[in-house]
Amino acid sequence: MMKRRIFLVGDSTVQSYSNQNAPQTGWGQVWWEYFQGAENCILDPSKDSAFSQAVSYELQNVIIDNRAMAARSSRSFREEGRLLDIAKVIGRGDYLLAQFGHNDANQAKPERYVKPEDFGASLEPFADLCAQKGAVCILVTPVAMRNCEDHPERKFTYSFPVYRQAMIAYAREAGLPLLDLGKATTEYCERLGSEECKKLFLWVRPGEYPDSACADGRQDNAHLQLAGARAFAGVLTELIRKYDRDDRLEALKSWLL
Repeated sequence: MMKRRIFLVGDSTVQSYSNQNAPQTGWGQVWWEYFQGAENCILDPSKDSAFSQAVSYELQNVIIDNRAMAARSSRSFREEGRLLDIAKVIGRGDYLLAQFGHNDANQAKPERYVKPEDFGASLEPFADLCAQKGAVCILVTPVAMRNCEDHPERKFTYSFPVYRQAMIAYAREAGLPLLDLGKATTEYCERLGSEECKKLFLWVRPGEYPDSACADGRQDNAHLQLAGARAFAGVLTELIRKYDRDDRLEALKSWLL
């Protein structure tokens, strides 16, 4: 019997990275740590994907197939053929978690940009594919950024709030499960505070990772390092455990630790 799969689609905060990008890490790169059989997880390139960054994590009950790619929006992900790539292999009982919003908001990049009022329509093909194939589409709001320095009281606020609200509205209209990871990670960062949160994001001292793209150091409030990816993956896992609107996530819950 073939194992069911969880497909992850999204941007740089979800993507799996090679060692040359250390310590940059997406939450999709470490989420397998929260599943049963994590100690025997088998990591390989996704054999069914035409895109080289796709990585699969085979566990005892399920395979996590991370198809997320940096700098992609819901629009550019589709237009590059990445959703069609998934369409070839996704099947009944599989899951697809879609986290977009960060790059959809980028008006300076017309190939990425999606107007807030069109965001729901841009997410619809992901939901339609799952409906056609008997899979479950789960929408995930965009994760927190370390944006506290933009606030007069150094408080964290929801990242890309217009897109978060548009996703929530579309999920309600389409009857899709939604995990408000943006809200939950913002609250997590607020509890940690401004300085402690630097350990989650890509704040790296010069020379700390001499053989990586961060060799000269980096102060990045958008992307995650390993500690942040693990923390946000843990927050996502708790949201799944607490989901009680219907029973569509019950199989997914059963695979978690």
